[in-house]
Amino acid sequence: MTDTYMQEQAEALAAKLKLNDGKTGYVEATADGFAVYTRRKWPGKQITSWDGLPVEWHENVGTNKAANR
Repeated sequence: MTDTYMQEQAEALAAKLKLNDGKTGYVEATADGFAVYTRRKWPGKQITSWDGLPVEWHENVGTNKAANR
């Protein structure tokens, strides 16, 4: 279970990546960083760390997974 601070950081990262429409992907706070799930290959440079913690990328995930259903 992640704490409120980590959840807020995950939401801030999602907002920065514009992944808050509920369709293209989402960010999940994990025990040791953040996991980003996107439906498509990420255009441009991936963020490798956020708030000093590593970011793990998962591209081309299924629609349901990208919408976090």
